[in-house]
Amino acid sequence: MAKAGPKIIEPNVRRGRWDRVVRDILLLPPALLYVFVEHVFWASAKRLLHQAARIQAVSALQEGLVKLPPAAVLPLFLIPEAFSHIGGFWATDLLVRREWVAAMLVGIFIKGSATLMEVWIYQSCEPALMSVRWFAWIHTQALRARDWVDERTKPARDFAKRLVTGGRSNLARRFAAIRTALTRRFIRK
Repeated sequence: MAKAGPKIIEPNVRRGRWDRVVRDILLLPPALLYVFVEHVFWASAKRLLHQAARIQAVSALQEGLVKLPPAAVLPLFLIPEAFSHIGGFWATDLLVRREWVAAMLVGIFIKGSATLMEVWIYQSCEPALMSVRWFAWIHTQALRARDWVDERTKPARDFAKRLVTGGRSNLARRFAAIRTALTRRFIRK
């Protein structure tokens, strides 16, 4: 019986590692955009809507929205979600065609207002939305994706925070100097 040689595992290990590197390279740019939206825009929208909830008309509308059944809340959530994506694609198309002002207006007014509405409905009706099984499953998958992105981008985010907020950082000192100069210039009349 011929003696079999040792199995070579090394090429498969290298290939698996390269597969992960290629996947990360392809997925990290949209992932960084996702993190930016999640950490900056979504958090800002929540704060803005929390302040708006103090207005009596908004508060009354929110109380009525909470009382709706899941079958009515789901379309109310999905319509602004669709408009948000349509606005995003439209703004991207305008950017590709180098129509900067139009892209900015579409991004602010269509995508921005649709996203604010979406966040407001989600905050108001989260239990009703989560009672819809397929919506809850998609939401769970989105949270898993967010956690994956957070894990992958944590070193870059920490580095950026150190750059901007670090005591020895030239960048932080420059931002502070610019902010001070602008404050002096525009506050004085």
